Amino acid sequence: MNTKTIFKIHWSESIWFFDIDDTLIDTAGNTLNASEGIKRVFSAKYTKDQSQLVQNNFNNIFELMLSGYRVKDEDDWRKVKGGKEVFNNLLNDIENSQIRIKEKYGVIKKWSREVFVKLAAEKAGLKVTPALVHEAVDAYWLILTEQTIAYPHALNLIQKIKARSRPIYLITSSDGRLKMDNEGQFDYDPQYSAALKRQRIELLREKGVIFNAVSIGDPEDKPHQDFFEKGLKIAENDLGSILDTSHVIIVGDSFGGDLQTPKEKMGFGLVVLFEKDRSNTEVVDEHQITTGILSEVANFLV
Repeated sequence: MNTKTIFKIHWSESIWFFDIDDTLIDTAGNTLNASEGIKRVFSAKYTKDQSQLVQNNFNNIFELMLSGYRVKDEDDWRKVKGGKEVFNNLLNDIENSQIRIKEKYGVIKKWSREVFVKLAAEKAGLKVTPALVHEAVDAYWLILTEQTIAYPHALNLIQKIKARSRPIYLITSSDGRLKMDNEGQFDYDPQYSAALKRQRIELLREKGVIFNAVSIGDPEDKPHQDFFEKGLKIAENDLGSILDTSHVIIVGDSFGGDLQTPKEKMGFGLVVLFEKDRSNTEVVDEHQITTGILSEVANFLV
């Protein structure tokens, strides 16, 4: 373990925030299995080969989005299949499906599985109805939720935190649950989207994920500062006091999405970048740790 100097946070003052997907649970690792639900739904209307192609296209879209989301610098783009140009073309297609959402909210929901399914079907040369998209995405989320597994080292860290009687808050991006119309455009109801995500999150308690409260990115979403301010406000309401952000620790799997704003704009005491396949822990600087073993983060508090 790296022992480079790091900002010291006392256990008795620590406040913990965790991203959920691919930080506490292996969402990306389970999406391949979950996409079987999409194939199954399409198989009722199209041929086996067509349904398989839709599934493959969906998984390729998801993988490209995930790779682009985790890019930290320009050098990282060389590791992304197709590079920045292909990623930006995908974002453009996603945005073009959310014209009304962009007009109303100023942003789009980049991770909407409904949009992914629509684009995957179009790439396969298939025309889809709103009902088919909705059914396919429901099937995807049902399998993903049923197969959710929390990382053991994440549960270990949570147990260490709760043993010290410190609060834990989940701060998570929207699932972007959208509704498609007959022209292939999508609409967004923040309450509808948040309610579906909240149902999914509450099931995590059965998996050992203990938390005080959750903040969901509907309509505010990462990496906008309002997304994180909303999470802080929920924590302050729960604790009944104003938070000193220098006592706050936040854990996520993307520096740009989960950590950069808290670290550089909001004065969080410690940001922790989780990298699934990493076997060690590195102190990046006074306020950042990168690790593949979340339980080790407890060793940096005093």
